[in-house]
Amino acid sequence: MKGVVRPQADVRNRIGWKERLSRLRGGAVQYDLQRYDTELAAMTRMEHELRVLSDQRLQDRASAVGHAVRAGQTRAQVRASFFALVREASRRALGQRPFDVQMVAALALDDGRVVEMQTGEGKTLTAVMPAALGALSGQGVHVLTFNDYLAHRDAGWMQPIYRMLGLSVACVQQPLPAADRRAAYLADVTYVTAKEAGFDHLRDCLAAESGALVHRPFHYAVVDEADSLMIDEARVPLVVAGSIGGFESNAPRLAALVASLRPGVHFDTDEYARDVELTEAGIEHVEQALGCGRLHRDPNYTLLTQLHCALHARVLLRKDVDYIIRDGRIAIVDEFTGRVVQDRHWPDGLQAALEAKEGITRGTDGQILGSMTLQRFLRGYTRLCGMTATARECASELQHLYGLEVAVIPTHLPMIRNDRPDVVFTHREVRDRAVVDEVRRASAAGRPVLVGTPTVEESERLAALLLASGVNCQVLNARNDAAEAQIVAEAGAPGAVTISTNMAGRGTDIRLGGRAGNDREHVTSLGGLYVIGTSRHESRRVDLQLRGRAGRQGDPGESRFFVSLEDDLLVRYGIDCLIPERFRPARREEPIGDPVVRREIARAQRIVEGQNLEIRRTLDRYASVLEEQHRRVMDRRRGILLGVDDGQVWRAAPEQRELLVSAAGERAVREAERAVALFHIDRAWRDHLAQCADVREGIHLVRLGGQDPLTFYTSEVIQAFSRMEEAVGVSVLEALNALRIRNGVPDLEAIGIKAPASTWTYLVNDDPFRNRIGSMLTGPGGTTVAIYAAVMMPLHLIAWGLVERFFGRRPNTPR
Repeated sequence: MKGVVRPQADVRNRIGWKERLSRLRGGAVQYDLQRYDTELAAMTRMEHELRVLSDQRLQDRASAVGHAVRAGQTRAQVRASFFALVREASRRALGQRPFDVQMVAALALDDGRVVEMQTGEGKTLTAVMPAALGALSGQGVHVLTFNDYLAHRDAGWMQPIYRMLGLSVACVQQPLPAADRRAAYLADVTYVTAKEAGFDHLRDCLAAESGALVHRPFHYAVVDEADSLMIDEARVPLVVAGSIGGFESNAPRLAALVASLRPGVHFDTDEYARDVELTEAGIEHVEQALGCGRLHRDPNYTLLTQLHCALHARVLLRKDVDYIIRDGRIAIVDEFTGRVVQDRHWPDGLQAALEAKEGITRGTDGQILGSMTLQRFLRGYTRLCGMTATARECASELQHLYGLEVAVIPTHLPMIRNDRPDVVFTHREVRDRAVVDEVRRASAAGRPVLVGTPTVEESERLAALLLASGVNCQVLNARNDAAEAQIVAEAGAPGAVTISTNMAGRGTDIRLGGRAGNDREHVTSLGGLYVIGTSRHESRRVDLQLRGRAGRQGDPGESRFFVSLEDDLLVRYGIDCLIPERFRPARREEPIGDPVVRREIARAQRIVEGQNLEIRRTLDRYASVLEEQHRRVMDRRRGILLGVDDGQVWRAAPEQRELLVSAAGERAVREAERAVALFHIDRAWRDHLAQCADVREGIHLVRLGGQDPLTFYTSEVIQAFSRMEEAVGVSVLEALNALRIRNGVPDLEAIGIKAPASTWTYLVNDDPFRNRIGSMLTGPGGTTVAIYAAVMMPLHLIAWGLVERFFGRRPNTPR
């Protein structure tokens, strides 16, 4: 890429009638990139001029652009010239000249869009241009990555470009001390995971002194793997907890009790709908065993919630599917990535129930001190954009939640991967044999094969079948994620067979020919990497990410899914019944050849996506009231912390304050006031969170009483917040009235003002709550209602979309 400047050619997508019609209807996807032609041409013309400049002159040019921005020039006025500077800096510092498609993608990012760039097209380098331009204002830019490894890798990899432009770059990772974090966030560009940046914000919300803050005001964020972080992980609450004294848990007792219950007698379950409920006989059995009287009486509300968690853990959460046991602890497996999610818990009641089920010693109990979803955190940035290889499928949701459009960027070289039609079988056993035969055939020819499976359990079962048939393979799943780099490095070697969960489906770069690439030409001549999926996922984006491991940057490749009518996707939601009976033959060895079956399976996937979209929107409605309350509390807290808001705590007792000032001085009393006010705000807020969590965990019971769960929850949370605000003022004044001076300083410990002994952070898995909301949407009517909801959901979504399109308000720009 160091050579002669290539002539500029306009970057274009192929736009058919479907794309044009979608745009006319106000669709959230932008295919027409013609608006960027003028700037692209200008950047190309500048290359000859910039090529002859010295490194110092190049940095001087970048500095001059920064001065112009801070003097009031808009980004649109300077970005063509600045992006040309970045392109030249990249050529010199890395030996990589960004392609025209990368330049257009950078322009779209700077316009506040989510760009869809296929895997291997250079998103990391593309992000440097809008990040560097955003940093010229001096307010700082965050590049939010998917994991710590990527944050560290990308910051180090791109640092020479930033340095040549006169900009500083830093990286934040988990073990970094507070002082180093503060320094990293003061850099012009900071690479950090979205999760870690969110946790730092939560810790800032608990800071007792202004000097303890690590973040500065949020300015601009570029989100990598945007669909995963902004959609799949959007509702995941980030939690900071503290040791505020423990309590005796009923979990072990209830785990033993539910283990004695008999299915079909004491409880009914629809495994695939992921719902379980006690029968009348079960309720009587439990009431007798616990000696608690009527289980549904108000005094037993907490006990009933804990019992439901125990039953959920026993019946619905599956080992080696939903979680694994690692080092004597429960480790949650993320369904979208197949990875163990570090420091993620289920809600406390369910986490305790699952640990009791597996006989694991309960970890340190604590109380939640602060909580915030990734969605709310990302909305806190003044400017926001993102990039991913799979954005079109969730474009409407990105627009609904964040007000962001998707811009589709064509590939630099034509995509030549062969995505073959699904092979559909009537049952799993014959599907598995077909997969083994296909892998054995491809491997024998010397072709590398990657097999994607949905769970740890299936990856290990399939690996055993392959070994039994004489095919050696590597297994990559949540049990052995420490070996990921080594396994992936050789996954493209001749004859290599890799069995993986969704771990290999996002952010994984498989190099044809193996680690050194010596056999690249040989593997290319065989057709490149062959990707096989053993079932369809609920989200098409996960399937597309798996396909995207092959055919990168114009390489050859092939992908194919082997599906059975017994797969969870079809059975879990009862929508296998959508396939007409005449197209569903009896169990047989041969695949089902009729294309109608494949079309119905694709339709089933779209239906499930529609259901999950509605569930996420429902969750957003539940969370919105609490998140607005959090904003109000934190605004008040920050005002007190920075001395902007004195809280007017002494209005009812000014004489007491004068006595304290005369004894200890104005400064000491002000610091005491701040400490007391912050302590009681924090205590009231954590109590409020605990109360809301109790309501949330038991919200499924409200439906049994004939009430609307959302209305009930919203009303309870609003009333609780009103009581909390009143209680804070009373408790602060009582504490200050009790404050005494000892040795010339206010004695805060005497009135109980102290920080938690320790704090820690984790994520809460929202899956159980999501499923309860899902059961509320489809109702308790079983399969028939589920099928009806599945069939009608697309019509409801279309109608809803039309109403929002013509009568609803446009989403505001994220703040």
